[in-house]
This record gives sequence, C-alpha cells and structure tokens, in this order.
Amino acid sequence: MKNYIVWTNCKIEERGAQFGIGAAGDPAVTAAYDRMFEISRASARQNIRGRWEEIVLDETCESRVEMFQKNWTKIHDLWHAAPCNILYLDSDTITVKPVEMFGRFPDFRLFNWTDPPRNEFFDNYFNAAVRYYPSHMNPRVWAIGNELAANWRLDIWDQEQLIFNKMLWEQAVSWEDAHHPELNWQAPTGRSLPELNAHSNFNTMPLGHARIIHYHGSRDHLRGQYLAEGLAAAAGIAF
Repeated sequence: MKNYIVWTNCKIEERGAQFGIGAAGDPAVTAAYDRMFEISRASARQNIRGRWEEIVLDETCESRVEMFQKNWTKIHDLWHAAPCNILYLDSDTITVKPVEMFGRFPDFRLFNWTDPPRNEFFDNYFNAAVRYYPSHMNPRVWAIGNELAANWRLDIWDQEQLIFNKMLWEQAVSWEDAHHPELNWQAPTGRSLPELNAHSNFNTMPLGHARIIHYHGSRDHLRGQYLAEGLAAAAGIAF
C-alpha cells in the first residue's frame, strides 16, 4: 500500500489582488511561498513517521481558486488510481514534532476549526490546510464531494473547504474523534513565536502541544516566510 504526502507548489498567473489577498503572481509572493513549501517539506521529511512518497503538484494555474479546483481533480484521480493513503499539506504548514498519520484514521479527516470556526452551513467549520484521505474511506464520501465539485464556484474563496467539510461531517464521526487541534494548530495572526501563544485558547491547547502548525501564509506572505523560518529553527528542522 502506497502512502503519499502531497503539496502544491506551482506558478500562479494572477496579477491582481483577489479576495483581499495579494496577487499570487507577484514575484515576492511566489518567492515567499517557494520558501514556505521548502520548509513544509523539510519538516515532513523529518517528522512524519512511516514510509511514504512525496508528490508536488506543479501545474501552472490562472489563480489560487483555480489551483484549488485542479487539486481536487488530481487528488481524486490519485486516490482512485490504486489503493493508497494520502496526506495533503498546504505550503504554509510546518510539522514541528514527530507524528503518526498513515493508517491512524479510518475516515476522511480534517482536524481543527478554521477562522472563523463556524458559518451558516457548519456549526464546526474545519480548516482544510491538513487533510487525510485513507485508502478505505467510504466511496460515498467521494460521491458527496464530486456532486458539489461539479458546480465549483471560482468566486468563492473557500469553495474547496466547504466541500471538504460536507464530506467530513456526512461521515459517522463524533466531535470527540474529529477534533485533533494538534494536527492543524491554527495561527492566523502573530509575527513571533510568543505572539502565537495568543491562539492557545482557540486551539484548546498550548502551542507547545502542536505537531502540525498552519500559520495562514496567505494573509501576509512575508510574515508567513518569517514564521516558517522561525518555527523551523526552534524545532531543529534543517532547510
């Protein structure tokens, strides 16, 4: 059985800000994300246990939202090509402590709230920066996702996250089993490690208990790169 960790690190053509986020085609943004990806991959190589192979999706996209849509298709096709477990990590995640992922969960998983933690559709709205697709997930869950993905809207920033939450909560997953904030610890603000501790209450655990941290690089690419480098240095990750 193959285990894969998948990232996306591709050229994005957009030249104007979208959804209040700086243009991904800006060379400074591209360089920062390249750096964040390198650190995310180095941290996974050091800390995600088991035997696994890495895949980097690098097809050029017109925009971030088009990238999300293409990611959906590529991961769907990878999972259906042959039995495998897939862990997807956004470039702005860093694995700061050893962690078991493969073979641990029987269902499709997201792990922690996003910011904000609820919306009109979900009382518990989970973040999609870290997601796990086990080889034996119920095909019905894919069918739920495919039905929504068939009408993908590129004018909604979190379209993919809405789809993934629908997939997650349509399963027989209890809140107690679903919520693993240590596997996607949210740090949407803060420019230093001490400042990140302000999010401990939101995450229901201190930063020191986190194993995978998502620091929301899209909110400020330079902050993201700075945090990635600082978190990696503190965790002893060579990059």
